[in-house]
Amino acid sequence: MLKLLSSPAYVFLILAIVCAWLPAVHWGRFSIRPWLVCFALALCGALATGVLGLVGLLLVLVLALALLGAGCDWLPKVFRLALGVVAALLALALAMHKLPGFSNLLLFNDVQLSGDALPFTLYANFDKGIAGLLLLAVFCHKAQNLVELKIDFRRSWWLVFITILLLSIVGLLSQFFRFDFKFPTATAVFVVVNLLLTCVAEEAFFRGFVQESLHRLSSKPLGSVLAVGASALLFGLAHLAGGAMYMALASLAGLGYAMVYQQSRRIEMAILLHFGFNLIHFLCFTYPKYVGA
Repeated sequence: MLKLLSSPAYVFLILAIVCAWLPAVHWGRFSIRPWLVCFALALCGALATGVLGLVGLLLVLVLALALLGAGCDWLPKVFRLALGVVAALLALALAMHKLPGFSNLLLFNDVQLSGDALPFTLYANFDKGIAGLLLLAVFCHKAQNLVELKIDFRRSWWLVFITILLLSIVGLLSQFFRFDFKFPTATAVFVVVNLLLTCVAEEAFFRGFVQESLHRLSSKPLGSVLAVGASALLFGLAHLAGGAMYMALASLAGLGYAMVYQQSRRIEMAILLHFGFNLIHFLCFTYPKYVGA
């Protein structure tokens, strides 16, 4: 955890993600959003410490402008669609670490969490985190207060439970993982990185951006079904590198996350469900994958 907290780039990035839910602060006729201040400080800290290069900075700024343009109702629809495609491709490439200009922080390398598991390597991915922040702050629908969040929880708790239960059963039956209750020393770092730099980024992209965009463009009610299905399938395909079983589990998980998002079209419950299952997998099952004794 000290390695993560000693980097100003990551400290301000994490603060920016948390502050994305805060309202603007007003001083007379001026107002500013707290996440923007932390976002600017994260970029400055990243440039100063080598986490971010000039090419990376340019790509981040292009993504921000494309997202802003895609959400501008006064622009012609064809321009908004084109900017949306640019934003989607840039965000996906950043999340998959395919673009230059970033030096992500290695936190753990080939740690053996279980004797019969694959080695576990954990990066704090600045490129993925910054893309997730911009998607979350600029494009995603968010709960405005705790009342809305409570309403979403009451509406979705049963689907959250079923999704986690079904994923656990399928994972055990397929021997993708086995029961392995533990509390590793890496847990605190895993919680912060997985929640804020992984789950927020992935849900902001696949649900808040892709699914929401398809929902808006498609006719109802069939369009909603197609948006849910496409979001789940794309989420599964994004995990293809982990193998066929991993892709199948990710597709099933994506279906649950997409259905939870569709109930409110606000991002919080999808993020919490995604993180909840990841944490259960980390603490209660072989992580990241069972490979036999």
